[in-house]
Amino acid sequence: MMKTSLALRRRTLLLATPALAMPAIGRAQETFPSRTIEIVTHAGVGGGTDITARMMMVHAPAEFKQELVVVNRVGGSGATALAYAASKPRDGHTILLITQTHLLTLLRGRAPGLTYEDIVGVARATEDPQVLMVGKGSPFRTAKDFLEAAKTTKLKFGTTQVGGVDHLAVYGFAKEAGIQQPTIVPFRGGGDIAINLVSGNIDAALLNPAEPEAQIKAGDIIPLLVLHEERVPSIPDTPTAKEIGINSSHATVRGFAVLKGVPEDRLAILEEKLIKAMSTPLYQNYLASTGQAKGSVAGRKVWQAQLDAFYRTGREALAELGITR
Repeated sequence: MMKTSLALRRRTLLLATPALAMPAIGRAQETFPSRTIEIVTHAGVGGGTDITARMMMVHAPAEFKQELVVVNRVGGSGATALAYAASKPRDGHTILLITQTHLLTLLRGRAPGLTYEDIVGVARATEDPQVLMVGKGSPFRTAKDFLEAAKTTKLKFGTTQVGGVDHLAVYGFAKEAGIQQPTIVPFRGGGDIAINLVSGNIDAALLNPAEPEAQIKAGDIIPLLVLHEERVPSIPDTPTAKEIGINSSHATVRGFAVLKGVPEDRLAILEEKLIKAMSTPLYQNYLASTGQAKGSVAGRKVWQAQLDAFYRTGREALAELGITR
């Protein structure tokens, strides 16, 4: 009787062991993240995108219960960063911090092996409205004066790159406002554009509010029109395009994305934790101090829709301008 009972107990334990082990295995598989998360940027250390990543990362480790590191892969207007991300497993441990520049690089076929369909938006990090600005010597003192003249006169606009984000914003704004397509004068950056506005070498530019902040305060540059849904706190007297009857919205945006293939449950975790890390007073103060829109931080639905819209309009604009490759 004792031998029978002992054998029965052994068989019961053997049968029970796999059942007991299975939940433990399941729990191990569900743990995410399980190692350091890489934030891949196309900017060098100290660049705007790099700083955005590092500001998010101040509180992110506490949310993810893992360390995060910035991986700077500079070159090719985002192509180098995209290639680096493509070399990594698509398991959620590699996140891209992208701008519209990455999408233009994909549009122009400069990221071999990748297409726009590989980009999955996770959370928007910044939205920096673009503002129509003129120099202090300009004859235009209001947006209406400027637009009236621009209907019949081909003005000179400063941008950072032919076929780049700023150029497409100028092109789109001109179409939306019903003015002459301007002559594009490219410069190395916003600082150079601001200098040439003040000197009168160009008639206008679309700049982010923080770029010529000192010149605006000094009265050397005059903001005429905000291309966003809301006015910018640092220039509260400048109206929005919608206020004068123009449906035009353009901004420089940054946001987090992964390459297609990351499991849905991990995408949800990334979205939740990134938004929490960017909802802290520290990050929100960073947005305010750099002139970003109040609602800069947004989730997957809003961010993906914005990416889709820019890709669509960017493709159309490049085709119309004859700059497809």
